[in-house]
Amino acid sequence: MGPATSSPPGPKRSPGAWKATGAKQNLARRHTFYNTPQTQARSRAQLDAAKARVGIADAWRALDLPGEPRRSCCSPFREDRRPSFSISADGRLWHDFADGTGGDVVSFVKTATGCNDREAICRVLDLAGGIASSVALAPRQGPAKPIAAPFDGLAGLDLKCPTVGELAHLADLRDWPTFAGLELARRRGLLCCADVPHRGAVHRAWLLTDHDRRSAQARRLDGQPWADKAHTYKSKSLRTDHDAPPGLADIIAGDRRAVLLCEGEPDALAALLLAWCAGLDDRMGVLCLAGVCKPLPPAVLEKLRGRRVRILRQSDKPKADGSRPSHLAALAWAESLHAAGIAVDLANLDGRICANGQPAKDIADLCRRPADLENLEQLAADILGNLLP
Repeated sequence: MGPATSSPPGPKRSPGAWKATGAKQNLARRHTFYNTPQTQARSRAQLDAAKARVGIADAWRALDLPGEPRRSCCSPFREDRRPSFSISADGRLWHDFADGTGGDVVSFVKTATGCNDREAICRVLDLAGGIASSVALAPRQGPAKPIAAPFDGLAGLDLKCPTVGELAHLADLRDWPTFAGLELARRRGLLCCADVPHRGAVHRAWLLTDHDRRSAQARRLDGQPWADKAHTYKSKSLRTDHDAPPGLADIIAGDRRAVLLCEGEPDALAALLLAWCAGLDDRMGVLCLAGVCKPLPPAVLEKLRGRRVRILRQSDKPKADGSRPSHLAALAWAESLHAAGIAVDLANLDGRICANGQPAKDIADLCRRPADLENLEQLAADILGNLLP
């Protein structure tokens, strides 16, 4: 029997390597012990209990995000041109209509802070327990980062009065037979033009504002929409002050006793065209609002006291749930005006037909060709009748 043979010795391992191997094995044993159906169910039950205690509004305020959480509100994750963010009635879910994202309070924390799933869950669990989170949550870097200061798109812009050529071009763009209403807006300082930068390009645009410049909405003079990565939109908000919507400063400065409350910039310009046709150039003002289903701010209501307001309600198509946003917005505005003791009525555009035989959504449609000045005078008498004594 020959001598016993042994396998060649392997490479020597340092004490540190042995310790690392032992730590890995210990971690694997712990994972096997804790990662069981029972422990998973227990963790899920704890998270569900935390989510039942912590709503979207609680996380919103705990993270000190801008704005106020509502059923319809501006996104806390970016500069929002118009309210496109919604929280469910029970306060447990959120949805961003601009990019289609949404979810529960964990996904809300994750989106707001840029953290991973584990850190978001830890933060929700801590909020449910009423203690400060031990997880360092750095603000998200990039487009979704909440801005510290209000967006100011007017900064650096050289606002100019529109030229006659630009007024004529805008009238042709809207397919209106005259630019008399646009000239009236120009004289009042409500209509300006500027070269507006957007995503690396510069576009000539027309702006609806007033001499206070606290709010300004811009549309491209070539008729094309503004385009971002996720969506397109016709109107770009350059400066927003909900207490001073476009047209309010002109109403106060000109002491205009009659006010047409319009949804959107084209309707505001069309309203001035009808005012010109009705001979109300100096007595009637326009107030341009976004189609947001919420009451008018108290500061706006205070400045409208003693005036007569007529809401031009657009005729929009019902949504899938049967609601009509323009109708809901007009109702919210009317209720707030009435509650403040301001005389208010409503011009209903439902069922109206344009001169070309097509149904009209708004008064900007009703002013389109082949309507002529005679048609516009009749329309002005119909829409603005009895607005002033």
